[in-house]
Amino acid sequence: MQKSLYIPEAWRASGGPSQEEQDQYINGAIKSLGDPEQVVQFQQNVEEVGVWANDVDAAFDRVTRGFVDIVAKYGKDFPGLSAFLADWKTYNTRWVALLLLSRNVASEQIGFDQVFLDLIETIKTEKDRLDAITELQSFIDEDHSQPGNMAEGFMDLKNDIDDFVVRFDAYVAEKGAELEQQAKSLQAEIDVLRAQIMKLDLEILAATVALLAGAEGAATLIGILGVIVAGTILAVKIGERSNKSNQLSRKRKELEEVNRKQVALAHLATDFNGLRPDISLVCDKLVMFGEIWQSVRSQSIRFQTHLKLGMEAVHEERFLQEIELARDTCPPLEEGLLRYATKLENRA
Repeated sequence: MQKSLYIPEAWRASGGPSQEEQDQYINGAIKSLGDPEQVVQFQQNVEEVGVWANDVDAAFDRVTRGFVDIVAKYGKDFPGLSAFLADWKTYNTRWVALLLLSRNVASEQIGFDQVFLDLIETIKTEKDRLDAITELQSFIDEDHSQPGNMAEGFMDLKNDIDDFVVRFDAYVAEKGAELEQQAKSLQAEIDVLRAQIMKLDLEILAATVALLAGAEGAATLIGILGVIVAGTILAVKIGERSNKSNQLSRKRKELEEVNRKQVALAHLATDFNGLRPDISLVCDKLVMFGEIWQSVRSQSIRFQTHLKLGMEAVHEERFLQEIELARDTCPPLEEGLLRYATKLENRA
């Protein structure tokens, strides 16, 4: 989906907020981070991400147990369910691996301001600027791919789970259509067999009457009791009727089985619908995890790119505001990340 779709209506024409709006936002953020209460709240918000991990863990567990139950109840009728359960368990494994990686990345981000922001803020000469560019470049060139890979991993997992739901719905719809077609075909065969049996009943009665001539009472009684005289047309008709009756019995049992599976499929779909809120919770939180880590490395790249513009760029008011915002953001962010990493370290 294109990023432009996320731009508020008021910014559609210009493609985004104006320079003045951006400056106002940065100044407002700097002011907020100067308020001790806001700083504490910011730290708590970052720490809260660690709480999300437990929420997602619990949701994954509920869905897993729910799917195990679904497979236990309906797996015999619908063997394909086992593959969905295996897929979900794989998603759970990927989630745990990403979460452990995020804990490590959170620990690595602590100390960014002491090294790089100090370096930028102490630029006085052209040599200082070039040295800062070199240092930032060395940081960028190091293997700091984990935040980006992790963000991508969270988003890929979210997309795979979205696809999982689509595939599951399609599977249920496909099985429902197959069962409906089987039911219609079996009902049509049953209707044909019933009509054939009714016709044979009339033919048997007529043949019995004809063979017994005027003994009408006896004919009716013999027809009802099924007395057969071998080699007669009556014996042939009665044999045909017996065969058709057996076919009808088998088809009715097959239809009963199809109807039972249709009921089971309806219950299966209902059971899965009960899991949807937890699946949605997982996807929503995965988006948040991905967005948080998507921006981890971008700040250093942004500063380094700006420094390449020359000494004048170093002293631009907007750039100095961004440095100040980064400086004000880093301490509570690092404190929050430390709590985040600790919370993940101690999670059940």
